[in-house]
Amino acid sequence: MYELDKKEFGAFLVRKQKKMTQKELAQQLFVSDKAVSKWERGLNMPDITLLIPLAQALGVSVTELLEGRRMPSNEPMNATQVEAL
Repeated sequence: MYELDKKEFGAFLVRKQKKMTQKELAQQLFVSDKAVSKWERGLNMPDITLLIPLAQALGVSVTELLEGRRMPSNEPMNATQVEAL
């Protein structure tokens, strides 16, 4: 079974590049700034229901969030790659 790396996930969150504070991101997602802090430090993961709003707020795809890295936008994923996610 595949398990997400919390540290990698937290390191990928691009909130600072968007010049957004933890509090601003938290307000957009209706969570506490402490929750955002825990995600970024790799102590916790956001609830699955927050993945789409989080991706939208950060300007990345859900796939990029789950992979913890930017994905080439012109490169479609094949079935094996999708299954691995």
